[in-house]
Order: sequence, then C-alpha cells, then structure tokens
Amino acid sequence: SYVLNGQTSCWGDVPQPNNYTTFNARTYLQPQLNKACKSTEKREKGDVNPKDFIVFKSQDFNVVRTWKDNTGERRYIEDMAFPTLNFPSDHGILATILERK
Repeated sequence: SYVLNGQTSCWGDVPQPNNYTTFNARTYLQPQLNKACKSTEKREKGDVNPKDFIVFKSQDFNVVRTWKDNTGERRYIEDMAFPTLNFPSDHGILATILERK
C-alpha cells in the first residue's frame, strides 16, 4: 500500500470504490465474446472501477482540488459508459492541483 510508504493519493488514503475512472463493457460485436454483455448489464458486468490515481508523498503536499473528465470538455458525466465517439479512451482523465506544505 502506498500509505505504508508515506504516500497518499489525490483520493486520500482510502479511495472510495464508487469514485470510478473506468466505465466500459464489451459488446457482442467485439472480440472476446465471453466478456460481452447486454447494454442493460454494463454497470453490473462491465469494468466500473477506480483505477486512476495521482500518488505523492503525504508529508510534502496537500490536495487543493481533484477532478475527472470523461467527455474531453473538462467535465465528468457519472454513469456514462466510455469510450465514446467524442472521448476515445477507456479511462477518464484525472487532474489534481497540489500545494506544497
């Protein structure tokens, strides 16, 4: 764990599982049909997890602000599957402003 090494993350020492940065699922038109799911099942069977972190020494910095983007327009739409035609990544963009202690 990064906390044991004197580090923390932009989400704090214990990130919340519902603060996800991925929300994607395979369709039946993609390879690996065993991973495909219906559109109504993408939340339950898709990859919806907090996978992206900015990690830093907890003794050196404080988080001023952290935000996510899954649109390419500096905003995050909760419960929206991606990639989309306008946002081709399967991970959201993550940004943090840190201030030196």
